[in-house]
Amino acid sequence: MKVPICIFDAKTGVLCPKCESRLKNGELSKSDVECSIKLIKLSRNNQDIDKLNLISSQKIDEDYVLILKDSNLSHINSNDKLINSVEKEFNGKVWFVEANSSIRRFLENLFFPIRILKTNMIWLPDGNQVTQVTIESKDYEKFISIIEKIKKIVNVIRNIELVVEISGK
Repeated sequence: MKVPICIFDAKTGVLCPKCESRLKNGELSKSDVECSIKLIKLSRNNQDIDKLNLISSQKIDEDYVLILKDSNLSHINSNDKLINSVEKEFNGKVWFVEANSSIRRFLENLFFPIRILKTNMIWLPDGNQVTQVTIESKDYEKFISIIEKIKKIVNVIRNIELVVEISGK
């Protein structure tokens, strides 16, 4: 497993001078440290988690967004047991996204398992840009709170204003 801090630091929960300096300089966030420690703890008992490569993380409200190396995400999305064990350790919702992904792929990661039908970039007269996503859902009420969380995550991580349309409502 790879994490933003030293493996030894993640195992002990105490930062070495180098990682402490990176935290003070802003190269690492408190969330990076916290998530690294939790994932290393989980990896002791779960070999699937040991395969993850955490690039960085961010805490948004009570949710965590884990930014992983690109190749890890398909493995995670297909393993409900893995997701449940991570969310249990983090005491809340954990969102998994790929590092260096396109906007479309980033949104697909967040909306998974909801299917995105299309994405559009809309340029407003004042020069601002809005990203419009159309998703497929026959059960609109079930996704309202999730959509609001996704909008906030997209705004914080990618600085994109998101408008979501639902097909079939």
